Amino acid sequence: MKLRTRLALSIALVNTGLALPALAQEETPRERHAGLEEIIVTATKRETNLMDTPIAITVFSQDDLDRQGIANVKDIGMLVPNMDITMDTSQSAPVISMRGVRSTNITELGDPAVGLHLDGIYSPRPQGAMALMFDVERVEAQRGPQGTLFGRNSTVGNINIITRRPSTEGFDASLGLELGRWNHQQVRGMVNIPVSDTFALRGSFMVEERDSYLRGYYDPNQWDIRYLPEHVKNAPLYTGPESEKNLAQRARWWSGGADAVQQTVKADPSTFYNNSDQYSYRLSGLWTPNEDFSWMLAYERFQDSGAGSADTVNCKLADKRIRKDDDGNYLDAAGNISATPVTGLLGCESVYGKGANSYTVNVSVPGMVDMSIENVRSNLRWDFSDSLALVYNAGWAKQVRSQMSDQDRGVTDWDMSIFFREATFESWSHELQLQSTGSGPLQWIAGLFLFEENNNMQGGWMNSMSGADYWNQPDRTLGSRAAFVQGTYELTDNLSMTLGYRYTKDTKEDVGGHNMSCNDSNPNLLDPTLNPNDDGIGRCFPAWDRDAFNQLPRDYFWNPNIYTIASNNDIKGEWDYHNYRFGLDYNLTDDTMVFGYVANGTKSGGIGDVFIQYEQDPLTTEYPLDADGNRIVKKRWENTFNEEEVVTWELGVKSTLLDNRLRLSTTLFYSDYSDMQIAASKPLFVQYSLERDQQTGELTGDIASNAVNIFQTDNVGKAEIKGLEVEFDWAITGNDRISGHVSWLKTKIVSDFYQQWSFATTDLFEIDHGASVDPGNEALTANLKGNELPSSPEFSLNLNYSHTFDLRGGATLLPWAGVSWRSSSYYTIFNTDKHTARFATETPDAFSDKRPSIANANMGLKYTAPDDQWSVEGFVNNVTNEMDFYWGGGGDGLIKGPVSMPRFYGVRANYNF
Repeated sequence: MKLRTRLALSIALVNTGLALPALAQEETPRERHAGLEEIIVTATKRETNLMDTPIAITVFSQDDLDRQGIANVKDIGMLVPNMDITMDTSQSAPVISMRGVRSTNITELGDPAVGLHLDGIYSPRPQGAMALMFDVERVEAQRGPQGTLFGRNSTVGNINIITRRPSTEGFDASLGLELGRWNHQQVRGMVNIPVSDTFALRGSFMVEERDSYLRGYYDPNQWDIRYLPEHVKNAPLYTGPESEKNLAQRARWWSGGADAVQQTVKADPSTFYNNSDQYSYRLSGLWTPNEDFSWMLAYERFQDSGAGSADTVNCKLADKRIRKDDDGNYLDAAGNISATPVTGLLGCESVYGKGANSYTVNVSVPGMVDMSIENVRSNLRWDFSDSLALVYNAGWAKQVRSQMSDQDRGVTDWDMSIFFREATFESWSHELQLQSTGSGPLQWIAGLFLFEENNNMQGGWMNSMSGADYWNQPDRTLGSRAAFVQGTYELTDNLSMTLGYRYTKDTKEDVGGHNMSCNDSNPNLLDPTLNPNDDGIGRCFPAWDRDAFNQLPRDYFWNPNIYTIASNNDIKGEWDYHNYRFGLDYNLTDDTMVFGYVANGTKSGGIGDVFIQYEQDPLTTEYPLDADGNRIVKKRWENTFNEEEVVTWELGVKSTLLDNRLRLSTTLFYSDYSDMQIAASKPLFVQYSLERDQQTGELTGDIASNAVNIFQTDNVGKAEIKGLEVEFDWAITGNDRISGHVSWLKTKIVSDFYQQWSFATTDLFEIDHGASVDPGNEALTANLKGNELPSSPEFSLNLNYSHTFDLRGGATLLPWAGVSWRSSSYYTIFNTDKHTARFATETPDAFSDKRPSIANANMGLKYTAPDDQWSVEGFVNNVTNEMDFYWGGGGDGLIKGPVSMPRFYGVRANYNF
């Protein structure tokens, strides 16, 4: 069914509700009770009152999510104390940071620092956080190590999404519609059917479509135009002034002259990067044959068919850069030598053309995402005695992702892109728990956990002028086994002690994996006609031949058969580790609890690709062969890294004050972080050979660097993290409510942390690319001791206020507003402003990795009919139209990343049957 049809049906149903005579009744406004409702959470894997649970937790209901326009986990970042969420566009995955700790390795080799659970079942791939959240009972964001009970990768916190369960109490159904800017259309619905007194079914769905909010252009002047529509390939010649050409137009030296450059073509926003085209649905059944037994089984599917997201350029920083020639002379706009530096010549208008800003993107590879995520979740509980219960949670998940995205976005003339070809990630999870249920002084839980993941990762990276790489990893597996126990004992009527322990053993293995390459020297050729001058043999890659390159089929580089194996990645790693928790909580009064604990969190160790260095003659650059005709291996490098650990001491106070009208939670914590895992680019096997003069044949004194540059994870250092979090929820009157948080966070690397500089290296140090990968260059080896961790603003604030107007007849009018603010932080671990004395460039602030402070406001007005039968709401998100970059890069000297959505407004309606 087309979305337009669904929208028409939804509007008709809502209009039916609008026809009800809600305001015609003459009843007086109802009196409201000012007290707050009790919130039940499952942070200890049993149901407890939020204010009696000795853990820092932020809880959201479905109404909270709807009010803030939150559709997935990535949007809750500013609503949780000391939480920050950025995006990696190349993997369509969020990078979740909590209390200063994150993981930027979101490939199949990495593990997140913040665990994600669905109905208590672990979700291993970070892309799972992008799935739509709908028909949710609540979302629990727990902070601090949760390793003893939640296990895998809950180093500094855990997010648990609890969906609404089927109910046998009666039929229920609802339908919602949301329309907004950029042709935003969202439909959601739910139906609950009590089949019998013991069995109920529930179905729910959500569909969302939206045009892109970027200023997108397709550029036929870039190198790779195979994916562009014909009308773009045949775009008319550019006739504007030379000064307004974009980078690809100016750099098109292969075209035979400036007159041959073409116009860029405005992209269709409905199919361009940062659009939305996704749906999800869930079917669940609950069987409760008696009060001692329940079994819920649910199937959920999410589909994303959008264009993915694209990085954009921070124009404010780009405009600060200066232009120089190869000899270091300043250049003016005409390319002539200038006596003084001239800024603005390498800014956004220079890259993208006249009028460009930070929402402008020029691409030659249209975005494509085809990602499906399927889940089957089973929750079984049997209270087989008055004091014991057996709980068995099982889950199966499968993610299949094909993706294609432009990675340089016209910023460079190398024309880079990335693709994934039906990359498949399949996992199974089993957890068996035995819980105490009596009313005695000791309450405990013990369990066994088994997790298996099998990944088949197929994808590649394109440098369209010179070559392509392919990642063929058909069998990368992860196995995790754990046993845990945790108990709380009432030492006195007011004092309780908690002890917890978990043992985990992880195994990761790659069987038959390869890194593969395709360039103009590959001997195994799919198409011998690529180079007819090569004795009919051809080449895998027609380097520097644009016409031949663009005659290749669109899926040519998606075929692993054209590539040559560069390395065999067979590798295995095993780790075992121990998590513990010791805590005390004391009831000062009936309304105030003080708690403290010490606990550790562990993020699993891991494996990486295998790289081989072969013997090579430094003069001839030839590789000698052994007796069997194979290259002689000089060194084999295996990338394995150990687990990282955080030990946290935490002290908290939870109070219910003012006759149950104010909930106040305060947490003070200190974390000691060891074996920090950092993912960064690093050179291996740097070799030096003397270059030979091509005319005389003599050796020169110039050094050439021949290195393998890889993206890898290392254990590199120690850090200290401390902070304060204050959360509150205050029903000022029966009609006025204010809630939010204030937080403070301080992070610091405290050990010597020597890292090869890999942020804007060539620009900050003004060196060429060869020198930038030379680890012998001491100027490029930095001690980052004293730096702050990325995505760690020192202060953050969130405030939400609403007032309920009671209208005659039982209807209500609810205006609401929310404000969030965070102080400045850093995009990367390099903290460039702390190292400016080492840089050669005169304008280091043009390449700063400082993330500015930002404030954001949302507001709306909601009308609810009597008996909550229907509602309609107008809303505005990002009222002040603030621009925020979520992620920082700098390999080409630019700060770039996904940019926040501009001001967004719309209307939503809901009808309850």
